[in-house]
Amino acid sequence: MYGAFLGDMIGAPYEFDRSPKTKKFPLFSRNTKFTDDSVMTVAVAEALLDAEGKTDDEIRRAVVHSMCRWGRRYPGAGYGGRFAVWLSSRDPRPYGSYGNGSAMRVSSAGWLYDTIKETRHIARLTAEVTHNHPEGIKGAEAVASAIFLARTGADKEKIREYIMLEFGYDLSRTCDEIRPSYHHVESCQKTVPEAITAFLEGTDFEDAIRTAVSLGGDCDTVTCITGSIAEAFYGIPDKMVMECRKRLCGDQLEVLDRFRKKKQPGRMVHSDSFHNGNGQIETAVHTYFTDPSRESLSAVLDAIRQRIHEDGELIIPVILLENGDRHALRTVQTDDGKEWPAAFTSHVEYEKGQPCTIRSGSIGVTLKNCLQSDVPGIILNPWGELFMLSRDLIDLILKADSSLNEAVPESEIRTEGSEDGMRLKQAVENCNRKGTLMDLLGLHLILEESCVWIPCNIIMGDADRTAIEKMVEDAERNNELDALNGMTLISQEEIRIVPDILQKDGQLFFPVFTSPEEMGEYGRNSSKIRQHFLETACMAVNDKKNIAGIVINAFSESPFVLSREELLLMMKEKPSAAEEG
Repeated sequence: MYGAFLGDMIGAPYEFDRSPKTKKFPLFSRNTKFTDDSVMTVAVAEALLDAEGKTDDEIRRAVVHSMCRWGRRYPGAGYGGRFAVWLSSRDPRPYGSYGNGSAMRVSSAGWLYDTIKETRHIARLTAEVTHNHPEGIKGAEAVASAIFLARTGADKEKIREYIMLEFGYDLSRTCDEIRPSYHHVESCQKTVPEAITAFLEGTDFEDAIRTAVSLGGDCDTVTCITGSIAEAFYGIPDKMVMECRKRLCGDQLEVLDRFRKKKQPGRMVHSDSFHNGNGQIETAVHTYFTDPSRESLSAVLDAIRQRIHEDGELIIPVILLENGDRHALRTVQTDDGKEWPAAFTSHVEYEKGQPCTIRSGSIGVTLKNCLQSDVPGIILNPWGELFMLSRDLIDLILKADSSLNEAVPESEIRTEGSEDGMRLKQAVENCNRKGTLMDLLGLHLILEESCVWIPCNIIMGDADRTAIEKMVEDAERNNELDALNGMTLISQEEIRIVPDILQKDGQLFFPVFTSPEEMGEYGRNSSKIRQHFLETACMAVNDKKNIAGIVINAFSESPFVLSREELLLMMKEKPSAAEEG
């Protein structure tokens, strides 16, 4: 049903004669949304699935019940006037319509049955509950028949001949002949032939969609019908499947996934024995979807690392080459034009998309092969909650795995910050020594719970400075300088404490230290304060001198720099602590 959904969505912005009358238009925009065509397509599919093996009357009742339920669930989807009244009726009855609604919602009937005779019979039942006019029934049967023929291997000429002979539609006109005068008409007889013609002239799925939109008229429905047939003939590009799923709601996806499992009877049942443990990856990815924090990211990477040690495998879709002796990885193209190989954690995830040849591959070997090739990374579960496993992340997983025992233990990360700064110092040294993502995440977590020492300059008013200078002069004159140690001065004006700033390569940094001892001689010659790290981060990013970042333990053998961008991310993820500071 992806083809019907995509046709509806892509055609929707151009409904009511707003078509550009050209194939050159953006496929997806903020107005690319599903309408009543998609809602009713879902409703009919669910009814046919629920009524499998039932009598004709039971199928009709299931269709009525499902359409009413889905129509009330999505009341603003854009239903026609008479159909909207039918949806709200206590006793919905057919009303003699020959509108194109019967044809745009019928695509599931073209997939679920083994013969064209049964396909046409079920299509008739789905139409009769509302569109019981002969033209309304004919439109539904014609579309379902075209889908059945396309999915069972018929060529375009055979499809054309069957539709013209069985239903009497004129398919002799070209799209160039239809386009100039074609306008918004909602009847089957003025929609179905044009939609089928657009499919027949299309060179692939996308071109068929663009051709249908270029005709104009009731654009979402014309393109919905064209897309439903084109999917059966061509399949759909993976990227467009992703775009479709992003625009559907959860309940619609549930029916779609259920339908896709049913529509291919006799498929080999695959064993998930090597994929059973991958649920921990899916759970971690789901958490990352809802909370894209460093902790969630770390959990995803650690779940993948754990599955490597358990000899876990991924499902790899491939394209067979040279009579099946060799294969190429099937890829998904992202918006930047890059081709990412796809992989799935389970057959449930795989079956959400287009069927293809698959292989099972070791997770560890797959990741290592990725680094040895020129691909940008791997997309896990592209039809569901996808995760972009980039080359950098793969590299970090493999590196972190080789030195995991040296990383900061998780139990320490979650405890209170130590008073002497030793744990923070160790985390800094780990990052400098190995530099893996696991160690960096550990350092960030510790910083969020730690206080640091900051060298400062004391800036006082003129009156206070004059008072101190006089005290020093009097002490020198009386040879009593030692008496000034520990003396308290009550300031007459506000005293400002300003963090010291270090400069390197033209950039300015706040220096902070894990303990006073780490400051060395530098600390003995300056004032210093101790405060929460997030408070210090706020000071750094808000400083008017455009501070580039914070450097930890600047004069040690292993200083560590946190950039301004990293500080902003930490403050964003821990706003309450930053605000308290």
